[in-house]
Parts: sequence; C-alpha cells; structure tokens
Amino acid sequence: MKIKDDFWIGLLAGAASFGLFFLLLSLIPWGDPYRRAPYLLAFIPGIILFRMLLVKWHMDRAGRGILLVTIIGMLLVFFLFK
Repeated sequence: MKIKDDFWIGLLAGAASFGLFFLLLSLIPWGDPYRRAPYLLAFIPGIILFRMLLVKWHMDRAGRGILLVTIIGMLLVFFLFK
C-alpha cells in the first residue's frame, strides 16, 4: 500500500506522533523546574518522522505538514509556558 503525499496527512501524522509520545511522557513525574520537558521531548518523533519523509521517502508535502505542526507547537510551548 502506497501512502499518499499530502499536506493534510502530514499535519495529522505530526499531531498524532506528538500526542502519543506526550501521553507516554506524561506518565513520568516531572519536577517543577522541568515542567516544559515533556512538551519539548514529545516533538522528537515528529522531527525524526519529518526527516524520514523528506530524505528517505521523498514525500515533500507530508514533510511540510509535520514541520508546520512541529514549529507551531514549539512556539506555543515557549510562549505559553514561561
């Protein structure tokens, strides 16, 4: 089965990878100085998936969707959690 190279699929994949990994990281008790850590660490699977889509599978549109979710999410974490 071939995966379609679509921007919306990239947005969904980026959001899903962030959500699932964040749920796993939220099970760890983080201290108060590290309250941003689970949010920032949850973006790592999206970055890895972004690189795989662009370099290995040549899916530019889906990679751009994942990149958009990652950048907007990181900006939200930095501006909302001071």
